Amino acid sequence: MLASKRMRTFVWFTLLLLFILPCYSQRTLRENLQSVGIPVSSFSKAELDAAVDGTGASKQPYVYFVYKRREGDSLIDFPHLVRYDDKTGTILKSELRLEEEDPFCCGSPEGIEFLDDYLLLHFHYNPSAAVILVVDKNLKLVRSLDGFDLRKVALNQVVLIENMVHFAPVHPERLQWVDLSKDIALEIYPLKNDSLRNRFIEAYPKHMPAICEKSEELCGYGDFEEGCTYLGGDGKNRFALNCGRSANYRTKEMNDSVSYASDSAIYIYAHGANGWVHCEQAISEDESIALDKQKDLSYEKIKSRCTPNLPVIPAANDR
Repeated sequence: MLASKRMRTFVWFTLLLLFILPCYSQRTLRENLQSVGIPVSSFSKAELDAAVDGTGASKQPYVYFVYKRREGDSLIDFPHLVRYDDKTGTILKSELRLEEEDPFCCGSPEGIEFLDDYLLLHFHYNPSAAVILVVDKNLKLVRSLDGFDLRKVALNQVVLIENMVHFAPVHPERLQWVDLSKDIALEIYPLKNDSLRNRFIEAYPKHMPAICEKSEELCGYGDFEEGCTYLGGDGKNRFALNCGRSANYRTKEMNDSVSYASDSAIYIYAHGANGWVHCEQAISEDESIALDKQKDLSYEKIKSRCTPNLPVIPAANDR
């Protein structure tokens, strides 16, 4: 399947989502807390009467609620997180202060995810950008992640798609691996030493339609989409991706996009004593579509296609 068709299908948000309560927008904090079963006696009247956007989640014995205050059409202040212990009746509050120069971070609260030693608080900006706040079991902010569609690949380790400019001619995805416990990260796609991708970059301009060759004024920016689907893994830092590339052009007069070159490949990653390594194999578009349909179930089918032995070296972000 072409990346341009695949990348907007957000399927990675189901990881260890034990129980998500609905998202409550433009209601008072009092109404929201009562809806998720958190007592309001520990909050002031001013806090309870404030309009907030928030969402809750439950993992026994705790009930969580994350919110941002709303002022008219704007979300203001830092995010707030509340935890209620259903057994002891105690309530723990935390104001998640980020960088001082960005007090209005994060967008609208979208979900709470439980992943090993951490809570992941998802905030939505637009379909191509989000923020994930990583919080420890004491509700202390550990770090923030600029991205979405997160997947667990090992204990306290995840892969996610980095944020992109939403209103752009193309949306080339970049993927990042993060070890939450060690606070380290590495871009794992695209790769500098990816022979298949480099071959595509050299070849696709040759397929530019004749209309574009006649005059540069007729065609807009020519580039290519890139998107990956997570195909599953063994939970021990070995996993696979199905990535596709689709080149297109946009005529200035008609404002319509036409694809004129594409390819697909599987990438298998593994982490060893010397760090991350990978291997790659070209596949047909039909196989790419079939793998996408099964997603996580596809890993067992393709895990032996190639042996990871090439070092993971991120490609320059020059697009």
